[in-house]
Amino acid sequence: MHSVNYKDYLNLVLKGAGLCLFEVDVEKQRYVRFENAEAIYQVSGEKVLSDLEEFSSLTPDAYMKAVSDYFVHPDDHGTVADAFGKVLNGQQAVYDARMKCGTGKYHWCRVCATPYMREDKLYLIGVVSDVSNLYDLILKEKEKNMKDTFTECYNKNGFKELCKKFLDKNPRPSYTFIMIDLDDFKAINDNFGHETGDKVLLETVKQLREFFPRPSLIGRFGGDEFMVLCPFSQKELLEETINHFMECTIPPYSVKKSVGYTFIPDDKIDYEEIIKTADKALYTAKQKKNCAVFSSIF
Repeated sequence: MHSVNYKDYLNLVLKGAGLCLFEVDVEKQRYVRFENAEAIYQVSGEKVLSDLEEFSSLTPDAYMKAVSDYFVHPDDHGTVADAFGKVLNGQQAVYDARMKCGTGKYHWCRVCATPYMREDKLYLIGVVSDVSNLYDLILKEKEKNMKDTFTECYNKNGFKELCKKFLDKNPRPSYTFIMIDLDDFKAINDNFGHETGDKVLLETVKQLREFFPRPSLIGRFGGDEFMVLCPFSQKELLEETINHFMECTIPPYSVKKSVGYTFIPDDKIDYEEIIKTADKALYTAKQKKNCAVFSSIF
């Protein structure tokens, strides 16, 4: 077995651990070292250093933006800026961010950055590790907690969280908010048993997914009440879809539905106001039974 020098030994350690090591001359705004970059960025360290060299002549603010654009997801730029501020103050920074390079695909990484002085100049040495598997587990667990365990629709809180995210996007499509209630559902449970009632609920969810497929959001508000956030391009087509959904009864008990809905204005609107408006329309529909009622937010 041949002996290895320090650089080769370091590369063996980095490769074995799946880590990338980098070093920055902070004063000159220059990355001076990138070891085992392939493990994280799918390109060589030489390629990364070459790409970053052109940023060295930029102003500090422009340099930070250029490097962040090169490596980091736009939503994580603030995290990186905060970490760099710590380094400039002589503190170690540890942060998670979505990183990319080479392929252009983002994946979650953990960066440990430590400042040190050399010849009276500030340097930064950092280690990057891929933690995307950890985040996959976290996201799966979060998704699980957002779902209604029986119907696998989003539960009330999960639906609310996702609904707000959809409505906060700019630009975004036109949306309608729909609330659905099964007519005389209690009679199904009382006369045929809760097992039959469960089958009716599952059939309702099946129909909702058929008539309002993704990217619509489908949630269970509670009991036999459901809600849908549905994008649409033409109101006439949307209302036609709602009517077809209502005409589709739930066999073999011919269970029918009441529907209340509202169109969401393009400007930002309070989620609770949306719920209140659609629920008001649903209340009116339930008095009549097996009909759809529209209510305007304004």
